[in-house]
Parts: sequence; C-alpha cells; structure tokens
Amino acid sequence: GSISCIALPESLPGGVRAVLAENLIASMLGLECASGNDALASHSAIRKTAKLMCQFIPGTDFIHSGYSAVPKRDNLFGGGNYDAEDFDDYNVLQRDMQVDAGLRPITEEEALTIRREGAQAIQAIYAELGFPPITDEEVAAATVGHSSDDMPDRDLVADLAAADAFLAGDQTMLTVVAALEKRGFTKTARNVLEMGRQRIAGDYLQPAAIFDKQFHVLSGINDVNDYTGPGTGYRLVGDRWAEVQRIPQAKSPRDFIDPQVGEPTAKLIDGAAAKEGTRNEIIVAVGPAFNKELTRTIGELEHEDVLEAILTGVAKEGLIARIVKVHHTSDCAAIGEIASSLSGSGIGIGLQSRGTTVIHKRGLARLNNLELFPQSPSLTLETYEAIGANAARYAKGTPAKPVGVKIDNWARLKLIVKTALLHRRETEAITDEPPTEMFFDWEPEV
Repeated sequence: GSISCIALPESLPGGVRAVLAENLIASMLGLECASGNDALASHSAIRKTAKLMCQFIPGTDFIHSGYSAVPKRDNLFGGGNYDAEDFDDYNVLQRDMQVDAGLRPITEEEALTIRREGAQAIQAIYAELGFPPITDEEVAAATVGHSSDDMPDRDLVADLAAADAFLAGDQTMLTVVAALEKRGFTKTARNVLEMGRQRIAGDYLQPAAIFDKQFHVLSGINDVNDYTGPGTGYRLVGDRWAEVQRIPQAKSPRDFIDPQVGEPTAKLIDGAAAKEGTRNEIIVAVGPAFNKELTRTIGELEHEDVLEAILTGVAKEGLIARIVKVHHTSDCAAIGEIASSLSGSGIGIGLQSRGTTVIHKRGLARLNNLELFPQSPSLTLETYEAIGANAARYAKGTPAKPVGVKIDNWARLKLIVKTALLHRRETEAITDEPPTEMFFDWEPEV
C-alpha cells in the first residue's frame, strides 16, 4: 500500500490507482494486505480522505497499517494520516457506511477511567522497579491531557538512565508483571503476561492476524477470506454493528425536539368550526400541533409570543386578525391556502408549529404565494411582526416591501433532523376535523 511513502505515488498521475492495484493483487494471492493510511498522504483533507475511501469501503485486511493514538504533533513517525484528533469523525464514518474499520466508540467517562488506570499502573511499575517516581500530579495530567504539552516536565536524563539500567540487568517482562500484580493491577498484569506468551508462540505472525478480546489469533489461515461476491464475506452485523452505532454524540429523537415541547398557553382557546369571513381581515392559520403537542418554534420562540407579534403587525396597519387551527394537514402551503380561502380579504398567513410561514392570496395555486419564509430558525419576533404588517398591506392594497430574512446556509445541515422530527410530530397530530376558530385572550397595544 506504499505504506510510509504514499505521498510519492500520490504525486504521480494514476498513482493511487497503482496502489489500489497492488492491494488487489495481494488479496487475490492470499497475502496480508495492509493498505497504508498511516503515513500522511496529503495535507489536503479531501485528497487524503478520497484515498482512504478507496480502501475503507471495499475493505482490506488492515485498512490502516497503524492508526496513531496520539495527536499529530506528538507523532515522531512524521505525522499520521489519521490520529487521535480524528477518532470522533472516524467512528462516525464507520457508522455512516456500516464498515468495520477497527475502532469502537467509547464515552468520555470510559476514556478517563482507562487513561487513569493506565497512568496509575505505570506509576506503580516505576515505584516497584526503583525508577524516578511518577507523581500523582503527573497521573492526573496524563488522565486528561491532550498532548505532551499538557504534561509536567520530567528529568529525562534520569528516566533514560533507569531504562538503560533495566535493559542491562537481569530483569524481564516477568519483573513488570510481578510489580503490577503486587500493586493490585491484576488484570493488567495478566494481559502483559499473555502478550509475552503470544510473542513466544508467534501465531500472530500468520498472514492478516489479529487478536480477539481473549487473545485468540484470527488470521488468514484459521479464519480464511470467504468473499465470493457482493453480499458475501465479512459483514458488519449483530453485536459489533450495535457497538459501532453507539457513538457518544448520538441523540434520541425526543432529545432533538424537547426544547419545542412545553406547557400550552391558556390564552389560546379552541372554538367552533371556522367560517369564511366577510370583513377586510387577516386569517392566521396554524398547524394541528400548534400550542398542543408543540409549543415553541424551531427557533425556540413561544407560540404565544409569535401570535402576539403577527397580530401586532396586523393591528399597526389598522386591520384585525382571526386565528384558525387547521387539523387535517401539516403542509405549510396547504395551511396558507386554507387561511386565504377563509379570509374576508382573501389574504391569509399559514404558520406551521415549527415556525415556517407563508403569506397566501386566494386564487393563487397552493404552491404559489405572496411571500414564503422557509428558514424558520432565522425568524425573530420582529420578523413575525413584519409578516403580519405585510399581510395587512396586501389586504388593503397598499405597497408592501417583501420582509427581509437572514440567510443561514448552515441551518439546513444543522437542523434537518430536528426539522423532520418536528414535522413528523405535527403530522401525527392530524385528524379529519375541519378547521376551527381559536380565541386568543390578548389584545395588541397599538
């Protein structure tokens, strides 16, 4: 896989294809295929990831010949292609593509426990072997530190002298095992002893060999490659697939919409079936979950405050507004069309529970409108007041300048899951009941 010198073939036309061809030949011949991705391939995040995907998705014996478990600045190998700072993204890649690429997600608490126990075990070994002592301060720093910059200074000359004395003497790995056992690190002692036993047995030198959690060797000899075409070979399923999915940052659907669920305001009261108006008015039609299953917009504005803002805008233009609840659809365009069809002026405002809003005019096609406000996370109470004012201007036939809205090109990416879940909650509230009047116990101060 051009392991340490991948930047060389990457500098040539078709160089990455040549590396992939080598991977394929090795696999076809039953040789161990360690496809690199350890040495830095490129300073471009796009190029190095594109190369990784060519081996990540089809799979090789070892997608990485080695994965750096330290930050790039501490990697004396010259900087890893991927390192400790990429753990989160790498775990998500495994989850995105259902690929077993060797890592498993753990929680911060697990990481701290493992690091603390590791540092304490080394502290115990140093003490038992008479090495320069490791302080509790150093253990604490090693537990939470990101890089060597976060560690206290040590007397490196003394450390190296102790290491030289150990290597020159008659102490062995068994001395380390005994030290760990004496200090109560029994599990670690047994693992170190087993590592020594495996080095003597040498089974791990078989092609494509790995250890499982019980130190059993799985290799190309006793766990042969049984791939014969799509859908065959090793599949990421069962417990391992469940483990890959458990990334710490995963959230439940309920967690996403919790901020939009609250206590409905008592100022908004359900009434009888809505009738078509005869006055020059504005109908504000709301979605089926409004002030019930959902009580705040995606921007976390209270439904009560949004209505107050819209009605204030209408009132400042000298008109009145009625509120109607639409029960049989959650579609914003349909809600707006119903609003305009019931309005005496023919102008209506459709308002989904998550805050998406439209100003509609009777006679226009459902998906046509006077103004549409799809980026509901960017809508403020001032925006909603301006929407109410513009709707009133359209009803009066006076000039209306379209309401300006802040454009956030990251909003879709950040909130698309939340948006879908809020729309689902709104849709679940649909019934076959016709639109009903809603009485709002509030008067605008204009």
